[in-house]
Amino acid sequence: MAPFQTNQATMSQDMVTRVGSAAGRVAKIQQDYATQAESETATDAREALASRARAAAERVIDEQGISIDDYNAVLTAAEGDPDLEQRLLDAAREVL
Repeated sequence: MAPFQTNQATMSQDMVTRVGSAAGRVAKIQQDYATQAESETATDAREALASRARAAAERVIDEQGISIDDYNAVLTAAEGDPDLEQRLLDAAREVL
């Protein structure tokens, strides 16, 4: 399988929507689990919460039909591309 292309010109709106949607849901998961972790003092309980948060984030990404590598590649590409970043933020806001 060919590697995923993160060039803005070749990135479909569908991919942007999928990644943006996943990113919005992942941010919500992180926020929810961070709130729970704040109330935990035991290291093992905090680590268990972090593990559950990571698994939940991976499920959300998978539900969008994209790989974690593609998800990360698009987010990395957005760091250097303000237009792509805005498109991702717009897609993320639609799910929040």
